[in-house]
Amino acid sequence: MKKVYCTLIAAVLSLSLAACGQLASSNQGQESSSTGSSTSSSSASSAPEQGEQPGELETAGGTLVVYFSASGNTEAVAETLADTLGADIFELVPEQPYTDDDLNWNNPDSRVNAEHEDPSHRTTIAGGIPDLSGYDTVLLGYPLWWREAPSIVWNFVENSDLAGKTVIPFCTSMSDGIGSSGDTLVEMAPGANWLKGQRFGENLDSAAVTQ
Repeated sequence: MKKVYCTLIAAVLSLSLAACGQLASSNQGQESSSTGSSTSSSSASSAPEQGEQPGELETAGGTLVVYFSASGNTEAVAETLADTLGADIFELVPEQPYTDDDLNWNNPDSRVNAEHEDPSHRTTIAGGIPDLSGYDTVLLGYPLWWREAPSIVWNFVENSDLAGKTVIPFCTSMSDGIGSSGDTLVEMAPGANWLKGQRFGENLDSAAVTQ
C-alpha cells in the first residue's frame, strides 16, 4: 500500500501547477483557513452537471476516489488521482447544494457557520452512500473547514462500511496541514486501515510529499 500511496503523490504532482495556482489564488483565504470555512466563486461544483445523477459512480476497478469539493480545488486533485491510478470516482454532492452565500464563513449567519456550530450536523448526501463492497482501497478527499473535514464527509465515513479497507485521506488547504481532521476520521471508522493523510495547496513540495 506504500507503493499505492507514492503513486498517489506522484499523480498529484503531475497536475499543472499553473492551473492549480489559478484555482487556489481565486479562492485565497477562502477554500480553507485556520479559522473559517470555504467559500466558492461558483456553486456549480457542488451540484451535479446537467443530465448527470447526483454522486453518479463511474465503475471500473478496486480503488475508489471519494471527494467533496466546494470550489473546485479538491475536485482537480481527485480527478487527477482517479485518472492516473485508473480508479473509480464518486463525488459527495450535498442534497441541498451550497450557494455562495451559504459558503460565506465571514457571515456568522451563513449556512456553513450554522452547521459548524452544531457538532451533530451531518450534511445529507444526494443519492446516498455508494456501494463499497467491490473496493479494497478508498482515497478520501475534502477541503479543510476549521481544520476539519466538512460534515458531508463525516456523514460518508460514519455510514459507510469501511471495515478492513485501506483508506487514504487527502485535503486541500491554503495553509493548514491535514492535522486533526485525519484523527477525527479515524475515530469515526476505527475498523478501517487508515494511512497517513496528505494536504495539497497552491505550491506542492515534491521533496516533502514523496518522503
